[in-house]
Amino acid sequence: MVARHWLYFGGFVVTAIAIVGAGLMGVFEGLSVLSGGVPGSEELAVLTMLSAAAEWIVIVLVLGLIALVFLTAAIVSILRNASLPRDDRLVTLVTELERHFPLLRRFDVSAVVEPTTEDRKRELREQYVTGEISESTFEQKLAELMDETPSERGTQAESQVSVTTEDRSRK
Repeated sequence: MVARHWLYFGGFVVTAIAIVGAGLMGVFEGLSVLSGGVPGSEELAVLTMLSAAAEWIVIVLVLGLIALVFLTAAIVSILRNASLPRDDRLVTLVTELERHFPLLRRFDVSAVVEPTTEDRKRELREQYVTGEISESTFEQKLAELMDETPSERGTQAESQVSVTTEDRSRK
């Protein structure tokens, strides 16, 4: 089955080709006015050409809106299917962006990029295996992770944002 974003992109391409065709038809129709003789002034010539091509201008504008809708749908479809990395620093950044741009809260990206408990466990195991942390530190952090509730992590991310914001305001 074809992915939805390819269908949207195909609709965008077909519509863009139709825009080019309609634009060329409008140009030819506008120029055809000049074959009947040139009106007295330049302004009158331009107005006569625009009035002859008016229907094509409207068609190009409508097709342009349709192409914009197809392109937007393709981009949204691609972003919905993209796998975003899960990282605490990214959560901090996204939370800050959501605070400054309330419209972004509707998409709840901060919840999507926040690492799950399994992600955090995997990261701890990797640190232990590579020798970055000792066995006792690994066990301690794993116990803390198991005791921590998801709402506490959200509170920690928000406090990190406020600390980061305070640091920036001092600079």
